[in-house]
Amino acid sequence: MSPSGEAILAHPIADARQSVSAAQAILYALSVGYGSQPLDPAHLRHVYEQGLEPAPTLANVVAHHGPWMRTFGVDWPRVVHAEHRLTINRPVPLDTPLISRARTLCVVDRGVGKGLFVTFERVVAVAGTGERVATIVQTNACRGDGGGGSAGAAPDPLEAVPDRGPDAVLDLPIPESAALLYRLNGDLNPLHIDPDAAARVGYPRPILHGLCTFGLAGYAIGHLTEFGRPSRLSFLAARFSAPVYPGEHLRIEIWISGGDVRFRCMARERGVRVLDHGHAKII
Repeated sequence: MSPSGEAILAHPIADARQSVSAAQAILYALSVGYGSQPLDPAHLRHVYEQGLEPAPTLANVVAHHGPWMRTFGVDWPRVVHAEHRLTINRPVPLDTPLISRARTLCVVDRGVGKGLFVTFERVVAVAGTGERVATIVQTNACRGDGGGGSAGAAPDPLEAVPDRGPDAVLDLPIPESAALLYRLNGDLNPLHIDPDAAARVGYPRPILHGLCTFGLAGYAIGHLTEFGRPSRLSFLAARFSAPVYPGEHLRIEIWISGGDVRFRCMARERGVRVLDHGHAKII
């Protein structure tokens, strides 16, 4: 039986804590595209401990709460990432105790057998001072649930990309080993490594982590825009519309209007949109 929307909304989420080392920051950067041009200073500053600058999207994997939704009975193997919004207040400080506090914002129930969407917010801050590092608003699609009712207020929908050709395009090769590397950031879901686990939920082979695709989009936007260094990215949001398979090419298309960027990502070989309604802000 699917849990009620009110029960999900009221469910407490335990705080999570972490201190991020230089090695962890470098691992994350390498897993989302930085370092692919190792002689470029713009890459080196994210993967070299001397003067290291954490990748802008690192906060996505810091002090993560793990599979907390399993505790109230959703069909966890069928839960997928539906949408993600990251507001970056400052770079992730290294070797500093951080705390992440989370709460559920809303449940949108589509009915019995049709699934439900759960949106939750987590705020990552410096543990000692409360200085905010980032705010993440994540929506999960619980495909095996539904019928428990809606609760809370859903966030405003993300806008579609412009109805014209993009201003810039970048193709990124996704190594066959991409998911094997990215999972070392803490997401050990077998869906991304175990062919049997992937087959049980309807995929022909393991898929890339959605937040790896999201991080690659952040890297690409920093590479393509003319507004300065990638660390000036202040906001990144997108809808996950289809999975990426390691070994494919990711095509990132962007539309630029001042410091406001719209984007989408395609699996080039299949011609399928994998990230859509993308929005980034650069300051």
